[in-house]
Amino acid sequence: MFYLPLTASPLGWVILGVGGYALYKAGKKKGQDEVAASEITQAPDKEDKAKTTAKTTTTKTTP
Repeated sequence: MFYLPLTASPLGWVILGVGGYALYKAGKKKGQDEVAASEITQAPDKEDKAKTTAKTTTTKTTP
């Protein structure tokens, strides 16, 4: 088996740094996804929904 000490050369430090940064970004993204999934959004009231529907469905006719 070939053994390469990563801390003995500058290239090894680069490899370790890139790997650590990739793990950090992956963990951060997963944490944000879990927080977004756990948030409970409040459903709009029926009156609010009717107002927004009325605004989007009205059309203006020109004479």
